[in-house]
Amino acid sequence: MTVVLAIVFGWLCVTTAVGIAAGVRSRREGRHSGDDFMLDGRRFGAVLLYVLMAAEIYSAYAFLGLAGHAYRHGASILYAAGYGSIAYAVLFFFGPRVNRLGRRMGYMTQPDYAADRYGSRALGAVIALIGVAALAIYLQVQIVGAGLIIELASGGAFPAGWARIVAFGCVMVFVTTSGMRGVGWTNLLQACVMLVGMFAVGIVFAVQFFGGVGAMFAELAQRSPAHLTLAGVDGNHGATWYATRVIGSAIGFWLWPHIFQAIYTAREPNILRRNACVLPLYQLALFPVMIVGFSVFVLHDREGSLLPAGTQDRAMLEALVDHFPPWFAGAVAAGGLAAAVSTASALILSMATLVARNIVGQLAPTVPDRSIARVAVVPLTAAAVALTFVLEDDIVRLLLLAFSVVMQLAPAILLGTFWLRVHRAAVWTGLAVAFAILLASATGLLTVPGSFYPGLFALIPNTAIVILWSAVRRPDARTIERFSSR
Repeated sequence: MTVVLAIVFGWLCVTTAVGIAAGVRSRREGRHSGDDFMLDGRRFGAVLLYVLMAAEIYSAYAFLGLAGHAYRHGASILYAAGYGSIAYAVLFFFGPRVNRLGRRMGYMTQPDYAADRYGSRALGAVIALIGVAALAIYLQVQIVGAGLIIELASGGAFPAGWARIVAFGCVMVFVTTSGMRGVGWTNLLQACVMLVGMFAVGIVFAVQFFGGVGAMFAELAQRSPAHLTLAGVDGNHGATWYATRVIGSAIGFWLWPHIFQAIYTAREPNILRRNACVLPLYQLALFPVMIVGFSVFVLHDREGSLLPAGTQDRAMLEALVDHFPPWFAGAVAAGGLAAAVSTASALILSMATLVARNIVGQLAPTVPDRSIARVAVVPLTAAAVALTFVLEDDIVRLLLLAFSVVMQLAPAILLGTFWLRVHRAAVWTGLAVAFAILLASATGLLTVPGSFYPGLFALIPNTAIVILWSAVRRPDARTIERFSSR
């Protein structure tokens, strides 16, 4: 366990040092503006933007959640490959337009755009609050994942609670010190380690225990054929569950505030088009992790030692520590930690930016955004870590909950970018109806039909209201004039 833990903590130290060094270099270059801290001066080229976006997208969910869901529920986890593949086509058209608008009009956040597009700072502040809420839930995935990785790597000697505090103390330091530049350079390292870990673990598991992937699936088909159906082991998934989560998650993919912020960092729009063509290659790394989940299930079923419900996210790491050499387990665990930390750093920076620009900044306009953002990193990180002790849950369910929140911005942001008739009052009404439905569903006052995705269920009336209301209202000539040529 000492070797595994040393590799994991060693990698965490390297990441922190690189993040701090990026900030030191930025200050030596005399780059002290809010634009530098939050967007690194909008200077990211194709390679750095590629790894920034990839590391922000493929998180602890991709490393632990996929294996855990495959272990517990089965083939319905393939929804993750489906929605990501659709979403990259959206980036090809959506990303360049957002980047051009941000550069020409000085936007740094998603609410900056919304407030200007609809002529309402109040709407911008509400969208910022929605973004912070969604990011806070998504951040739970990373914190829970990082704590789990370090706890299991130490064989339980280092409790998950302390592991979360230590890991995110390091993240807090380099995000506060370096801003977007630190996030970008640490993500360059994290993406490489994460990719190697995801591919290596998928190949090694199946070969080690079954002699190959085909033999593993043959034994799985004998032991638990339900694992190979969309309905899954408990029958609660199926085609509706799969299709609605693919559609809903694909819509919400580019509405995350941290992804929006990453789009603004691109040096020019064509970089985003090129990345939209090559980013789907990362989807290939999801399949080895799913294979691990199936492999560990068959191994445990063979041994009669299946994990209790609710603990499936531990499956891959426990098997690594129990059955593989410490150096290999440590390297793969470092890849998992890289996935969690790389995404978390971008989430924390985005939350701090939203607070600085669109919430606190509205109340204290004379205080520089950079100063507010740097101060906000500390309490936001501390609050997020504290929340994990209350909200800890299945990683995939946490992600789907966060997507339910953020996808409600689709009519205002996604539709409103291409259809300039979208009206402010329609956006307000659609959001109010959508969140009323989500709240009623969460509290049991409303039952969503079958296994339909609650987020998509709320988005349908939200979108219908915005389209119908905007279609009958007179278009705002000033808005069309300002944005149609952009």
